[in-house]
Amino acid sequence: MLGLICTCFFFVAASLASPDDVKGNRTNSDFKLVTPNNELFTIYYDTPPTHLTAILYTSKMINNFTVSVASMKTSVATVSEEVNITPCQVETNHTIPATGDHKADLEMLETCYNLSFYGTSVYIGYSTIKFYVSMNGSDENVYIDSVLLRAIRRRRTLDMVYDLSFKVIIIIAIMAMGTDLEFDIIKRHLKRPKAPGIALLSQFLIMPLLAYGIIWMMGYTGGKALGFFAMGCSPGGGTSNMYAKLFNGDLSLSVTMTTLSTAASLGMLPLWVYTLGTTIPADEGVEKLTLPFVNILESLAFLVIPLAIGVLVKLKLPRITVIIRKSLNVMFFVVAVIILTLMIYVNQYIFVQWNVELMLSACMLPYGGYILGGLFAWICRFEWPLVKTIAIETGLQNTAVSILVAMSLSGQPDNDLAVILPIASTIVAACPFYVTLPIYLLRQRELKKREKKLEKDMKYFDGSKLVDEPQAVTNKIDSTDDVEQQNGNDTLEMTPAKL
Repeated sequence: MLGLICTCFFFVAASLASPDDVKGNRTNSDFKLVTPNNELFTIYYDTPPTHLTAILYTSKMINNFTVSVASMKTSVATVSEEVNITPCQVETNHTIPATGDHKADLEMLETCYNLSFYGTSVYIGYSTIKFYVSMNGSDENVYIDSVLLRAIRRRRTLDMVYDLSFKVIIIIAIMAMGTDLEFDIIKRHLKRPKAPGIALLSQFLIMPLLAYGIIWMMGYTGGKALGFFAMGCSPGGGTSNMYAKLFNGDLSLSVTMTTLSTAASLGMLPLWVYTLGTTIPADEGVEKLTLPFVNILESLAFLVIPLAIGVLVKLKLPRITVIIRKSLNVMFFVVAVIILTLMIYVNQYIFVQWNVELMLSACMLPYGGYILGGLFAWICRFEWPLVKTIAIETGLQNTAVSILVAMSLSGQPDNDLAVILPIASTIVAACPFYVTLPIYLLRQRELKKREKKLEKDMKYFDGSKLVDEPQAVTNKIDSTDDVEQQNGNDTLEMTPAKL
């Protein structure tokens, strides 16, 4: 029911969101700049400088000028300082490569020039390229137009193999989770819905708002911000069950929460993305961030449909379920190693510009989830095992969901930028467990030793003082012998008197 309601909100919000085209800012009527690809330059990351061209139309009276270009984000792309200008012949409007509103402007211009320069990608992303002219050798540059440049990665066959493999392993993992579900445990928790309700509230209220606040505080925009926000709106991951068990949390609640949050994400994630997510600022030069409704819905289907299939397999084909459980661990380990290796190799660009700011943002989301989720559960007066479980479930997100959403974004570089923060957050999310788990296990081991020692040297309560069990038995035997001996002496002493 919750997923159905949220999905309805999803459709309403999606109908209100529509992408806008990217356009330049023209401020000088004596010059008109026409560029290919709808006013968008495209260069490739990690390649030699790319040759870029444009056509400049001027009035007949202008003949002595120079053109210069400048990149507004040198961290994304740089451009050559020299711009080659060569005249081009334009017979009439029939050969002018312009459409729409540009035709009326170009009819008033008669002279055409080809502009040629080079652009080099420093990193993936967007940068605004501004064009200036200097008239008659003057040092004063006059701004005439700006064009949006995007630096993207060249798609390879290996990238497509990685994308397909990633989706396959997600399907296998979620199907396995479906075959492992214990419905009796889930029913038992649903009969007392306080703990699952608080955990769901922490998952889908605290985390999205926390991610949104970090985005604005750190100044993230575009695809990078949307991927991070999708991470905050994602359900709990399967690793939370493992850590809940290792730290003596409530494993049954953890499994229940992972299942419920995965099902609820079908409505909750689109609800957040198409409401609060639409207010995320786009990159400079891009008027609005494109949110593909159908693609995101298809990505979420990769979560819910395999889960339902796994449940059906468990109910209808129990023998196959046993076979899957026996072979799944080995198969999953092998596939996970292959996917992890491919992910690092294919997405090497992610590790190029990691800095303190990015690592701080990556830590703030999961660590904030641990603290706020645990604090919320403590305020609700849950027992300590439940507090630990809710804290772990809140902070540990399912990274696969945000990566699937990133893959669904319309084109590069948005989808490549969207996976940077989720992957960074996943790497640092478990660091507190790596540090505290050995200490926790050693302490648990020491406590078990003490318990065994106490069991070995069990103590009994005897009157107002405690005595050891062996000593108590010895004292009891000695006291019995004393009584018997005393009785015997009394008998011997009384015999002569009686006689």
